[in-house]
Amino acid sequence: MRKYFSRRKRNTKRKKSIDDQSNHPSYIINDSYDQLKSTFTIAWIVSQLAIFTDKEKHQSLFMKLVQINGKSEIEDQSVLELYELAEQGLDWIKNSTMIENELSKLSYPKGFLDHFYQLLKQIQMSEMIVHTKSDWKVYRDVLFSATQGKLLLISSDKVDQYKKGEHLCTAFLMDKHDIAYARNKAKKAFEEILTDGDKIMSYQLIISEAVTNVIKHANNGKMNIYQTEDEVYVVIEDNGPGFLLSEIPKATLLAGFSTKSSLGQGFTLMMKMAKQLLLETSSNGSTLILVLDK
Repeated sequence: MRKYFSRRKRNTKRKKSIDDQSNHPSYIINDSYDQLKSTFTIAWIVSQLAIFTDKEKHQSLFMKLVQINGKSEIEDQSVLELYELAEQGLDWIKNSTMIENELSKLSYPKGFLDHFYQLLKQIQMSEMIVHTKSDWKVYRDVLFSATQGKLLLISSDKVDQYKKGEHLCTAFLMDKHDIAYARNKAKKAFEEILTDGDKIMSYQLIISEAVTNVIKHANNGKMNIYQTEDEVYVVIEDNGPGFLLSEIPKATLLAGFSTKSSLGQGFTLMMKMAKQLLLETSSNGSTLILVLDK
């Protein structure tokens, strides 16, 4: 395999000892933390994307890229193209650009673009972790107020509070055939505890919306339904990429808004027909709880 990085000029002078270097300002690392973070992130993206173009390069590409002084040292055009694509992806994240829209403008194979999307979402989700508790509380309070109490963000430790009472049914969500399966299981459960036919149909509809989004946007999930004396809790969990805090207002308050990770248009319908929606989300997945009147 031909070399794809230009050779650096060799320094023929005697290398200085560590003690010499520590007292000489020229040996101080000049790159800031943000620059180093960007360099390592780009190198990681390129090495992961290279799986689609050259698996042999993929094995050593990361270490080679973190050691160069800039993309001007990259001679292989295919590597340079991936490097510039990675730079572009980081710019989208930095500027809060809608990644799906930008990817749709690129002429790469679908599998490659899907892989690139997942890499960028991983980076986005890691950035989400730096949100402080106060940031989360602001989003929670704003959404609660804007929806007149219909939508509440909850933390993961609150989810189990809604897995109480009598357990009515479970449905595992793996593919599109499970949408009808989950809807029918919910219908049978509702028919045993509810007498209002219109209410049963409405609840079936919003469960179908929620389950459909799990199938579309997550690898798999499950639905459990519980009842208490006055309410029914439909707990729908998935292992998808979760929501960025900044995306939640758009995904829940703008009718028709949809991203690969959003609940899309169905969220508006769910808020209209359910007593309340509870949402817990992280990089490990999301839990949506429909609180329904009996």
